[in-house]
Amino acid sequence: MPRRWLLIALLWLAAGLPATGADGPAWSSLPAPVQTVLGEFRQDWDRLDPQQRRQLVTLGKRWLALPAERRQKLWQRYQRWQSLSPERRHDMQRAYERFKRLPAAERRKLMESHRRFQQMDPEQQRRMMERFRAFHQRSGGMTDHDMGHGMGEMGGHDMGGGMSRGMGGMHH
Repeated sequence: MPRRWLLIALLWLAAGLPATGADGPAWSSLPAPVQTVLGEFRQDWDRLDPQQRRQLVTLGKRWLALPAERRQKLWQRYQRWQSLSPERRHDMQRAYERFKRLPAAERRKLMESHRRFQQMDPEQQRRMMERFRAFHQRSGGMTDHDMGHGMGEMGGHDMGGGMSRGMGGMHH
């Protein structure tokens, strides 16, 4: 199944990575595990500019260094992200941009609240969300749409991207 979204996601994630050397690596010089992870780039490898190739190799190595459980969680999060409507993804990206603009102390407080919420059992989470919705509806605050129809819609605070396009062994 073609998965064209990897290039976009990886290049987005790689945007700030430092470049090293004048030429990007040749496909044949990549270690076999990295070739497996980046396998869907093989046909286009020589058409990528050297910096893109270096960035992809760096990301492939980072992916391989992650514990299998973390890779699985990231892959599941990415699949949930892909299942959202474009409008919902846009709304979540805007919310994330607002979050990033908050003062650091406020971001830490929100992240701690989110962590505590994630540690609750599903019934506690449901009751908490009911109270939250009732409070905000009474106060004219956030709507269900604003809240993403429940905290933790993405299963965490990872708001987008993710390694994708299949990448050989990335989703295992």
